[in-house]
Amino acid sequence: MTNAVPIAYKLAGNEEIQLHLLGGRVRGLTRAVVGQSTIAQLEGLRPDIAFIGANGVHAIFGLSTPDLVESSVKTAIVRSARLVVALADSTKLDEETLVRFAALGDIDVLITDALPSPELSAALAVADVEVVIA
Repeated sequence: MTNAVPIAYKLAGNEEIQLHLLGGRVRGLTRAVVGQSTIAQLEGLRPDIAFIGANGVHAIFGLSTPDLVESSVKTAIVRSARLVVALADSTKLDEETLVRFAALGDIDVLITDALPSPELSAALAVADVEVVIA
């Protein structure tokens, strides 16, 4: 299941995957499906794992994105999943963007490409977030 049109396009040709694309308005810049109809669909779903991108991961502010509409969908995704995996490269760590969509305690795993700063590492540890360097 995805709300990202580019990801759906890449996965659609794989017959081994049962792909579900969430419906709603497509945001031109990111090609993400957003809006109240998308959020309503997520309220009725319970995925085992959600992979969610973030533009900012901050020790105090949490996970953020610059777009209010996308943040609402990201919040709904985080709330619906049993396990939440955040994806953020090291340029996003210790950054805050306009809208928080999750606290650190709302995620289970952070996958990034470098060790977080000591302050962020400590906050992730307190929130019981596993950090994976990939």
